[in-house]
Amino acid sequence: AASAADFKPQEVANTVWALATMGVEADKRLLEALSQRATASAADFNPQDVANTLWALATMGVEADKRLVEALSERAAASAADFKPQEVANMVWGVATMGVEA
Repeated sequence: AASAADFKPQEVANTVWALATMGVEADKRLLEALSQRATASAADFNPQDVANTLWALATMGVEADKRLVEALSERAAASAADFKPQEVANMVWGVATMGVEA
């Protein structure tokens, strides 16, 4: 059986995006596992993965995990030239909505 620890970046992003889009109140343990996986694999996230993950967590009202936001922010900075305007907007909205200070 697959576990969140086996998820690829796109699988993490797609899962949290789907939960947020459906308006599901996700299990806290599931979100913690997905956040840990995202933090560990942030260097492999593409711009859409970064943006969708941050947007989804903010949409679900998840309290910001400082390590996750820092890891995804570092990834965003390293790949900033590859971000589309909508991805930038979603990422910034997500970080702001979660109350993360720059």
